[in-house]
Amino acid sequence: MGDRQDVTGHYSSEGGLAGRLIEILEKSGIARAEITEASLHSVDQLHLRGRIAAEEFLDALGIRPGDKVLDVGCGLGGPSRMAAARYGADVSGIDLTTDFCDAARELNALVGLDDIRIEQGDALAMPFADDSFDRVFTLHVAMNIADKPALYREIARVLKPGGRFGLYDIVAGSSEPVHLPVPWASLPEHSHLIPAEDVEAAVIAAGFETERFEDQSALVEAYLDAQRTARQERVEKGEPEPPSGAPVIMGETFARKQKHIYRNLKEGRIAVRLGIFRLKDA
Repeated sequence: MGDRQDVTGHYSSEGGLAGRLIEILEKSGIARAEITEASLHSVDQLHLRGRIAAEEFLDALGIRPGDKVLDVGCGLGGPSRMAAARYGADVSGIDLTTDFCDAARELNALVGLDDIRIEQGDALAMPFADDSFDRVFTLHVAMNIADKPALYREIARVLKPGGRFGLYDIVAGSSEPVHLPVPWASLPEHSHLIPAEDVEAAVIAAGFETERFEDQSALVEAYLDAQRTARQERVEKGEPEPPSGAPVIMGETFARKQKHIYRNLKEGRIAVRLGIFRLKDA
């Protein structure tokens, strides 16, 4: 994905990532033995709009029980676990970063979803046979991948004809540069955003037809506005922050990264798109 060493360096932790996330939940009052797939949502659904977005997105994919589903850029495995628990799908995930793969496997085992297969590997050369999956999806992944046509061709290769591909991604807004750091990049050369119309064109060129491709920027802005208001109210009341995996995943600069996401959206420098595409029959 992009410059592979730079990307893995950006996301790698010092180790024990799953344990640190579990500790956050334990400190919030959830004992380790009581942690479920649902109680992980506050620490494993770090994409914009969190659990709500993941549920809406995966519902839109039309996943059926027993479907073979692939989560490309699975990270901690939150959406993979949701796809398995919510729909009874046969789920695999792949991610470039070893720390994320290790954490995903540990969290899967913790909540009894260790049937989910996690592969460490490159989204541009996936270790899966042609026509392997009924559904493939990505959430906030393509921002780190420069060669998007190659990504969508590889997704088309592993997807069965007639299968669906879904993306929920950040795309370029105006021509103004993005304020950095952001969750996916600290340096300009690590961020590979292109306009929404170019994303759709690249997906179509890979053999897909569009079922749904919509701008969700306003939904995300409203969600972030509500979060900021709630946070201010907690500060005024002296209430603790709810559990979150963001500080663990984003490191010491997480507060700046969060602020820059908000500012970039407000200034139109980035946008958020949800797309559902069908692979044309051979």
